Amino acid sequence: MKVVILAAGVGSRLRPETEDKPKAMIQVHGKPLVQYQVESVRKAGFKDEDITVLGGYKMERIQEHFAGTDIQFIYNPHYESMNNIYSFLLTEKLREDILLINSDDFFDERMISFIMEASAPTAVLVDTQKTLTEESMRVLLDEEGRLTKVNKKIALHEAHGEYIGISKLARPDLEVLYRTARAMIENGETNAWYENVYEACSGDIAIVGVDTQGLPWVEIDDFNDLETAKKLAVSVLS
Repeated sequence: MKVVILAAGVGSRLRPETEDKPKAMIQVHGKPLVQYQVESVRKAGFKDEDITVLGGYKMERIQEHFAGTDIQFIYNPHYESMNNIYSFLLTEKLREDILLINSDDFFDERMISFIMEASAPTAVLVDTQKTLTEESMRVLLDEEGRLTKVNKKIALHEAHGEYIGISKLARPDLEVLYRTARAMIENGETNAWYENVYEACSGDIAIVGVDTQGLPWVEIDDFNDLETAKKLAVSVLS
């Protein structure tokens, strides 16, 4: 299995912090966000050569930070013109099972063991306790805990939780996901999220929801989220 950290986006809502660096390099208590993610998977047993950062906007800053390590990089040349569906498709070249992590997540590192130890070969981490908002990537699960829908249009009172941006994806299921992602892009759906691919394939593959068990996390989209991450870091690291 390989780890892929998706870090191609511009992070426009965090300017001027992101004028000279990608969102993944924003500091939280003295360390870039991406450093926390790398450390979390190192503690889970992954070696640096198993970790790939998929970058785009100012990716050289991330490469400079990890100079001297064996961390790998993939460049997305279309980071401005396409959504993260294209970044997701670029992971196809790894040809292995993947642990996929959104680079704008700050999370309790114990969550990595939750999804890695789940029996389901393909799974997503779902927070079933957080109060949902219009910005939440909502999830619907069937009676067996399989994902049936994941989007931001599910009625807040109907959703079973929020997808937090961490997935475990088995190679056979990835073949289906890649095929669908490619077809969506060819059909002009370049503004789609990779979560749209999950939903489109939910009838063909089993994507199981794994509960975060109330552990803290935050998706950093704006300065309010960044302040939340800084407060969270104090409690997580203390």
